[in-house]
Amino acid sequence: MYQKLLLLGLLFLFGTVHKSSAQMPKFKALFLYNFTQNVDWPTSATSGSEFIVTVVGDKEMAKELKNLAKVKKVGTKTLVIKEANALKDIETSHVVFLGSSKSNLMSQLKSQQANVPVLLISSKEGLCEQGAGISFMIASGKLRYQICEANINDQGLQVNSKLLSLGTVVK
Repeated sequence: MYQKLLLLGLLFLFGTVHKSSAQMPKFKALFLYNFTQNVDWPTSATSGSEFIVTVVGDKEMAKELKNLAKVKKVGTKTLVIKEANALKDIETSHVVFLGSSKSNLMSQLKSQQANVPVLLISSKEGLCEQGAGISFMIASGKLRYQICEANINDQGLQVNSKLLSLGTVVK
């Protein structure tokens, strides 16, 4: 656990990127994976053998996550990456990642996933105010994230305090 937090911290501190960087999806995929290591889902939501991440509207992110899923697990669970073109296509998931091109759907996604133990992550800054648990952002040329503990708790999840301390907390 300490090593995973250290990796997340190093990415956070030294992950200088540019908005147009081809490496951005890779960095976001690594961050997202580390988020899964620092959020607790209720036992009822993790009883199967798969940990499912659904990506909506971001093919590059889905590709990077699929590459990561070839070598990583979430605990003892197989990491499965699904893609959806629309909110109606989202099946049961542990994480839903909303790409920038679909960011206008965050409020609708939050309503659709109400009372479901799912971590909602957006690729665009400022979407915690619309229901995201975590929103990626660029600050001083570095990939960072905003995090809203209340939104994460509303979904029935618990977030590790270290993850909160590394992000920009949004109320």
